[in-house]
Amino acid sequence: MLLQTIGHASLVIRNNENQPLLLTDPWLIGSVYWRSWWLQNYPTEAEINELTTVKYCYVTHEHPDHFHTASIRKLGKQPTYISPLLPVENIQAFLSSQGNTAKSLTPFTWYKLDEKTEVLSIPLLNDDSCLLINTPNAIIVNLNDAKPGKAQLKSVLNYIEENLKNKKIIVLSSYSPASIVNSFRKNNEFVVFKEKKRYTEYINNLVAALNADFFIPFASQVIFYRPDSAWANEYKVTFDDIKENWVSKKTTLLHPYSTIDLNTFAHSFVPVEKYNHDQNWIKGKVEKQMQLEENSDVNEEDLKRIEKKLRSHRFILWLLFPSGIAFITNKKKFVFKPFNGKISSVPIAIGIKNYSFAIQVPDQALKDAMEFGHFGDLGITMFTILILNRNNNPKLIYLFFIILTLHDYKHTIGIKNFFKWVGSSMKHYKWRIPNKIKDSLSLS
Repeated sequence: MLLQTIGHASLVIRNNENQPLLLTDPWLIGSVYWRSWWLQNYPTEAEINELTTVKYCYVTHEHPDHFHTASIRKLGKQPTYISPLLPVENIQAFLSSQGNTAKSLTPFTWYKLDEKTEVLSIPLLNDDSCLLINTPNAIIVNLNDAKPGKAQLKSVLNYIEENLKNKKIIVLSSYSPASIVNSFRKNNEFVVFKEKKRYTEYINNLVAALNADFFIPFASQVIFYRPDSAWANEYKVTFDDIKENWVSKKTTLLHPYSTIDLNTFAHSFVPVEKYNHDQNWIKGKVEKQMQLEENSDVNEEDLKRIEKKLRSHRFILWLLFPSGIAFITNKKKFVFKPFNGKISSVPIAIGIKNYSFAIQVPDQALKDAMEFGHFGDLGITMFTILILNRNNNPKLIYLFFIILTLHDYKHTIGIKNFFKWVGSSMKHYKWRIPNKIKDSLSLS
């Protein structure tokens, strides 16, 4: 059996006949976040064609760098698509509506993929999930973007030590910022919310907490190509950063795009000079997107959508940002005042002292985010800039995006949804993994 990492957050498990059995989070072609994010190393057409025969494909969560619909269309309808059972289930519903075979996995339940391989899905309160993959000689812990707490990680390790003795532990996790942590500006200067060192410290603590035998850097292999997001390339955490700050004596640090033999644990990787990456083609796509942004314009219907969304949380937004929240697009500036719940256009010249903070975002991205109900995605693009006044705390703006993201996922659109989300989060907070894998369910 083999474990191979490709694309971004895609791992492939191959059976003893070298056939692809499981694929996760297929982002295999194109870009995400309005042509901002691109893969460092794309699978070849031959590799993608082979993956169309994969038996199962697991999607951890809804972010497009994990749930990439263009890649799923490329994979086709051969795989059975599996996903976590979250409080509001969108992944299975969408995939089924497109004619795919799709199933949500009951949390903390082992499912057989074949006679030698089982998987267990663990949902998290932030609408993400982890996946445990049990093979004859290894237990694979796919954390992707999830950041479990110490007690949750301890539960995983205790389970492995009690039930899966003598198996190698392989951990995969993201390692670079994918949020607004480096997007703050004050007086036209960068305000860094989280230093690179904190990410490398987290990885060292993670492998120690899980007593990992191998760690594969994962779900962070992107290049930012838009001219308004290219600045973020300097702030990425790289494999070299992890290697430079690596302290574990027990865990073997592998490269991105690694392959591990799950019987012998021999491993190899794709060297940087062999990455499949057509820079000229990418730049052409980016130029078309920027032209689209130039021709786009936020209209009254877009403003009504923004106003309606922000009004749903006007009381807490008034407490956090009493002076209002400004939106600065390519052509306009408008301000939402929480006190009266109204949004209105203002002259471009009005400065930051007249509102609590400003969100600088291109017109087309803002229009799309409001039309499709994914405002929180604007915090991941790297082209969205948060402009602070002298009094504002970046942590409060981080909280603002969390609040709006919860609304995106419909957790706060009503009392019933809210308590359903809270109940699910409390139910699954303690990671109670069943002791007997032999009782696992069949997915066939």
